[in-house]
Amino acid sequence: MRRMLMSPFAALGATLLVSMIFAQSSNTPPGKTARRSDYSFNVVASQVWTDTGLDLEAGDRVHIYGTVMACEGPRPSEKAHLPLPSAPGGALLAKLHGEARPILASPDADLPIIDVSHLYLGVNGWTCHGTLPARVHVEWHKRQQPQP
Repeated sequence: MRRMLMSPFAALGATLLVSMIFAQSSNTPPGKTARRSDYSFNVVASQVWTDTGLDLEAGDRVHIYGTVMACEGPRPSEKAHLPLPSAPGGALLAKLHGEARPILASPDADLPIIDVSHLYLGVNGWTCHGTLPARVHVEWHKRQQPQP
């Protein structure tokens, strides 16, 4: 009877040991976590810009997917005051630097990154309410690891 109780514990121990060995042999350097590729954001319409927290480097590629939300207005005389007057009111916008000009991201945008950037999302309007869901997919450029 004692032998039968020990075997499940021995099997559990062996499984944990094998899991630890495989976890340590991953390609991620120690102390670094693997980056995700897919992100979801709820862009608050009342904020000018939403900081995604995504730092990007040359060679990365960003795909942004979003919709257009219903907004009050703008009247034709107000359209010039939108962050991006050429885009519809309530459209999802993106920019890659704090002071950069916005880019239309509704229904989608495909942005090659040519220098160090930081992704911001916003809504094209000031009379919009609620949140606009957005999805971001990043193709991280494979950076060369230094040779020892």
